Amino acid sequence: MNLIGAWRRRQRERDLLYGPKVMLPGGPEQWIEDSLDWLIGRFGVEPLRRRPVLPSAFVPARYDGSERAARELCLRVCAWMEVPDDRIRFSFRMEDVRAAGRSTAVRRLRAEHPALVRISGLQATMSAVEVEELAAAGYAPEISVLAERELAAEVKRSTALRDTTDPEQRAELYERAVAAWSAPAGTGSRAAWLDLRTGGHEGTAVMLAATTQADPSAVIAATAHELGHEVLWGYHLMDRSRPDAEAVTDLFAVFHGFGIFLANQAVERVPGRRSMRQSLGYLGERGASDALAAYCFRRHTLWPESLLPVMPTELDRAVRIRTFARLAALVKNAEIDSIQDGAPLR
Repeated sequence: MNLIGAWRRRQRERDLLYGPKVMLPGGPEQWIEDSLDWLIGRFGVEPLRRRPVLPSAFVPARYDGSERAARELCLRVCAWMEVPDDRIRFSFRMEDVRAAGRSTAVRRLRAEHPALVRISGLQATMSAVEVEELAAAGYAPEISVLAERELAAEVKRSTALRDTTDPEQRAELYERAVAAWSAPAGTGSRAAWLDLRTGGHEGTAVMLAATTQADPSAVIAATAHELGHEVLWGYHLMDRSRPDAEAVTDLFAVFHGFGIFLANQAVERVPGRRSMRQSLGYLGERGASDALAAYCFRRHTLWPESLLPVMPTELDRAVRIRTFARLAALVKNAEIDSIQDGAPLR
């Protein structure tokens, strides 16, 4: 048995589960510092002057997991982050809406691009009647935008397969296509932000999976991230094509005080499979913990108080250990710099 090989595979698996999901230029620690500088340059230091949002204080004691309670929680996150909510459509049927969008795209592909039908493997999972019922229930704008997106992606995918003559390239394209075709619409995500204006509608939409309703911390973490898209993408403050765009959006939520939620929610058990875990978010548990430490340290430099005000009891054990370790390193580095500069750290 190759013990070294097995250990390396285990390390890679842990890195994929707990580490950042995208490449962070300069490494996670430097990227966090540079990105916080960018956020402060855009939004000032006022978000850092507030106390961090604590689950015990932010989640209503009588939260009952209903859609109404979850929607009120979304609006509460909006108010805290000072994001206007009058043009945001919050909903909790993301899986159904995405399935409706894909099913509509499949029917449009058959009608508008008959030559690609024999190549495409995209399948409709909702009948036309079911789609119409969902649209009549108020989800027509979201279905329209998602259908257009799915159709464009499938036309591009199928056209590339049709026109490719190189066997190796065709095999690679087909493998990617099968992965897209076989994944149910909406899998791999518990929330999504949609710019409905691209489809000629008004405002934007934040869609959350129905499964998030039962866990208020999941609702808060997902909403805080999607509101980052509302601000950074909706107001064109950041190029959506940036490789680290999603990670910046995670950091935006930490910057506004929701770091505890993102770090605690970064890794969770797979429903129905207790021995398996899945990773949520883009910074991962390690990146979110490091970001939380950087957030606390920067708050301390602006607002002299305990570096971790009442937070330890709110953090999961693994997150707490990682956050404390990174915070200790930041303090040590600052002390060394202050000695060299002749100005003691406060």
